[in-house]
Amino acid sequence: MKNVIILAAGKGTRMKSELPKCACPILGKPMIKYLVDDCIEAGIDNIIVVVGYKREIIKDVLKDYDNVSYAYQEEQLGTGHACMVTKDLLENVNGSTVIVPGDMPLVGKENLINLLKYHEENNLSMTILSSIFDNPFSYGRIVRENNNVTAIVEEKECTEEQKLIKEINTGLYAVDNKTLFEALKLIDNNNSKNEYYLTDIVKVISKTARVDAVVLPYDYHLTGINDLETLSYVEEKLKGEN
Repeated sequence: MKNVIILAAGKGTRMKSELPKCACPILGKPMIKYLVDDCIEAGIDNIIVVVGYKREIIKDVLKDYDNVSYAYQEEQLGTGHACMVTKDLLENVNGSTVIVPGDMPLVGKENLINLLKYHEENNLSMTILSSIFDNPFSYGRIVRENNNVTAIVEEKECTEEQKLIKEINTGLYAVDNKTLFEALKLIDNNNSKNEYYLTDIVKVISKTARVDAVVLPYDYHLTGINDLETLSYVEEKLKGEN
């Protein structure tokens, strides 16, 4: 089975909207609907949306989808914690699970298909969608050793040497589902933000299994929408496609 966890619990205060961020419209369509539609077109059977702030609005936006379930993240304790709250729905399910931020609405079915294909054809336990940036500031860095990805290090945690790495994490992953939940049990919140980083599972999984990253050219389809300026940028790009 192919599963997806969509992380959609955030407030999105920089969007300056009464709506939760993932319900904000792009050209009149709530951003999370773009993502759910792409997941369905990519052949993903089981869609789990992690909700939190104003969760009823997200549920209402997605009320016409039959294959969407919800997990509730009461406190915003990080991306790792957001995946932990899906445990009752997913822990015992076989197959691969894609994890994607709900504010990356235009990721596209092709990127989802390519990520899953690379993950499954190479028999990987975890696959990261990465890209190369000349200026990687603010992004998590992909740390490799002997062609195996051994860690993703967030900007605030980077050493000076790691800050020179130009391969960055886009925030999109495919993971063997049972491996995911085994690894989530082993991460902690001992970091500068006291959050459970999903990226910490890379270090855990890579100790005993293969983790790799598929590098894709970065374009606006992989843009995370965090503010009105980014929203306007993505809308203009979309208008150019139509």
